[in-house]
Amino acid sequence: MYSQLRRTGCRPLEAFGHIAFGLVLLGLGLACAGADLLGGWERAGRLLTGAG
Repeated sequence: MYSQLRRTGCRPLEAFGHIAFGLVLLGLGLACAGADLLGGWERAGRLLTGAG
C-alpha cells in the first residue's frame, strides 16, 4: 500500500497519514459492527466497564 501511494506521488508523511486514516475508519467500522452484535452501544459500554 505504501509503495502504491509513493508511485502516485504522495510524500512519505502524507502516505502514512492516508494509511492511518484508513485504519481509523476500519476500526470505527468494526466498533459499530461489534456494538450491533452485542445488542447496542449501552450494553457494549457496560461490558467494557465491567458493569455486566
